[in-house]
Amino acid sequence: MKKILYAMILLVILTSLTTVGCTRSATKGGGGPEMTSTADIPFPVAPSSNPRMTEIVSATQTAAMQKPTTGLDEKTPVPGDVSTIPAATDEVVQPTAKSIVIVPTATPGKPTTYTLKDGEFPYCIARRFDVNPGDLLAINNIGGNVAPGTTLKIPTDSKWPAEFERSLREHPGTYTVQAGQTIYEIACLYGDADPDAIIVANSLKEPYTLSAGQVLQIP
Repeated sequence: MKKILYAMILLVILTSLTTVGCTRSATKGGGGPEMTSTADIPFPVAPSSNPRMTEIVSATQTAAMQKPTTGLDEKTPVPGDVSTIPAATDEVVQPTAKSIVIVPTATPGKPTTYTLKDGEFPYCIARRFDVNPGDLLAINNIGGNVAPGTTLKIPTDSKWPAEFERSLREHPGTYTVQAGQTIYEIACLYGDADPDAIIVANSLKEPYTLSAGQVLQIP
């Protein structure tokens, strides 16, 4: 068995030597196809006597070393490539602070309490809110003279005496301001006039400072 194996190996070696000799002879003659040197192949391969096999291996390696193209335009964004994606910019709108303006309105109905302003007194408040002045003084345990800033309780089940007029001056009309007067003092001159209604009618701004000679509309 070993003899047969040795004989086959020897036969293969002899055949290879014979083929190499024939190939070299053909190359020197210049009439046959040019052989591709294995030095042109970018990676080591076993020597081959077959020109076609050498050509295939060389072409395969050349194709493998070429840079593959994606077929995409250079401007086309590629997933993972953040350099070609425009960054979104959100415009931040800064809120602007607005001052709250409180516009006075006529006093609705009869309040439960009221704080006296400069130029006001209990009898004036009784006329304005249509309550009996005696009841107003009694519920607050006060006399006729009370300092501004005092908060009065307003009786809810009381009426101004029918035998007396609540109004002291005819209105609507106009009034010319005297030096030092306040809007609240002028309202008391009319008896049942509402100072907030006068403020609205004349578009006055806080602190409602009046000038001598100023003409006011009294609703």
